[in-house]
Amino acid sequence: MPDSDETQTAPTEPSATPETTAFLLATFAELYRQEVGGEEDVHRALPFFGTALGIVIGALAYAAGRLPKWPDLAMDRGLIAFVAADVLLGLAVVEAGCVLIWISLAIARHNYQRIGPETDLRARVAELQAYYDGEGIRGEQQDRELLKDTRQMLLDSYTTTTPGNREINQRRYKFRAKAASHLVRSLIWALTATTVIFVADKLGYLPKVNI
Repeated sequence: MPDSDETQTAPTEPSATPETTAFLLATFAELYRQEVGGEEDVHRALPFFGTALGIVIGALAYAAGRLPKWPDLAMDRGLIAFVAADVLLGLAVVEAGCVLIWISLAIARHNYQRIGPETDLRARVAELQAYYDGEGIRGEQQDRELLKDTRQMLLDSYTTTTPGNREINQRRYKFRAKAASHLVRSLIWALTATTVIFVADKLGYLPKVNI
């Protein structure tokens, strides 16, 4: 009676999966393009930050033209409004300074990685082609082998470069988010200070400024 344990088949090596490799290559290429495109995302947000900071500067200009000198203040309510407006404007200036610091960090030059260059990729393909020629593999079979090797080479390149680019982008997005947070607070303080000055002026708490 034959022993069934001795007739077990040996495990086979995994077969090539060209369709899966092609799908992974397309996916990796898209992820790589997204991270490379993310390099310009922060720069595209600069007009927004510039416009918002312009509003803050406008509020400061309005305050500078409307707030009287300290010796001209006589009423207690005027003193309170003056101090409140100064504090709010000071906070707006500090927050605007933080915006400039964080946005400058976000747009600073970073060393993004790129696949290639093309000459290196072409040289590697030529080396593989010479190798297969030496092994006597030519024609369609060589083309299939070269295609598999080139796909794997590109997969390795994407695997190496994309995570580093993603880390750089995430750090830049973090800086941009902090800049946006400070910008919102700067706008809040500036608009609040402008409102205080406007209301105090209408209620007669602040003396007229002589130009």
